[in-house]
Amino acid sequence: PAGDGPIIVNADGPGFFRVHYSDELRDRLTAEVVASMSTLERYNLVDDAWNAVTAGTMTAAEFVELARRFDGEREYGVWQALAIGLRGVRRLLPEEGPSLESFRTIVRGLAGPALADLGEPVADESDLTKKARGLLLSVMAIQGDDADTVERARAVYAAWGDDPSSVDAELAASATGVVAATGDADTYDRFLHIAEHGATPQVQLRHLYLLAEFDDDDLMRRTCEYAMSPAVKTQNAPFLLRACIGNRSHGEVAWRFVREHWSQANERFPRNTIVRMVETVRSLDRPEQVHEAQSFFSEHPIEQAVQTLEQLLERQRVNARVRVANEDALRASLAD
Repeated sequence: PAGDGPIIVNADGPGFFRVHYSDELRDRLTAEVVASMSTLERYNLVDDAWNAVTAGTMTAAEFVELARRFDGEREYGVWQALAIGLRGVRRLLPEEGPSLESFRTIVRGLAGPALADLGEPVADESDLTKKARGLLLSVMAIQGDDADTVERARAVYAAWGDDPSSVDAELAASATGVVAATGDADTYDRFLHIAEHGATPQVQLRHLYLLAEFDDDDLMRRTCEYAMSPAVKTQNAPFLLRACIGNRSHGEVAWRFVREHWSQANERFPRNTIVRMVETVRSLDRPEQVHEAQSFFSEHPIEQAVQTLEQLLERQRVNARVRVANEDALRASLAD
């Protein structure tokens, strides 16, 4: 195109199609240009970019560079798209090291000012504002590993425990997730108690499923064993195991447990939940994990959900290609 000014494809977002910018055109979308775009345009830009990463037409490092231009973002919908991409990037990084610390610094630089601007809940604020605050709390605490935000989440959760009506529901839900993701064995025991004896079924289920978020191999095995016990209803247990397999750091532990208890699971759980239970296998994206899953299901087909199983295994292969294509370059770009 003539000139060197920014070009926004699908302006105002009426088209139902993906947009992939060349490097040159994406470079023209500076932070100032991004800030001038409409909410839908910004959402589409982020959503299309992460889909381009999964399609192999954009690198994860390029996505991070684009995301950094959203440091003034405050809209919930756009942050939903950013959070999905940032979680995807995090999965490609090691458990420690300079690339991870650099990533966390970037996340804190994006989410921190937005969370600070939202402040504490006030009367008559919109539902979207409440949702944005909750999402940003989670992003800052978990992806950003921000100690102050983790402490804030624990304080919110403690206040909720004293008087649920005193805490905004969206903030309480996010804080509960943060407490689980950063909790120890004592916290796990408290969550387990509430999962069994909470004041309402909703509270019980929230704490039940969050048992899958604890960052510890032993607690993951304990959760899997609990899911197979009579203490967990058979309509809930497959979804607890699904959450366990989806755990970024300990999903392999859960997947091994499910394979070892495959016959028992098929005997106990409703037939239509078996494929749902293993949906998150798609997130196990290392080559050896892909081979293992393909081999396992060739010997243990889910006859009632053949097509769905094929689709999730294909998604696992796609995720593996994303890892192979991006892992080393992403680490190098963030470690510089």
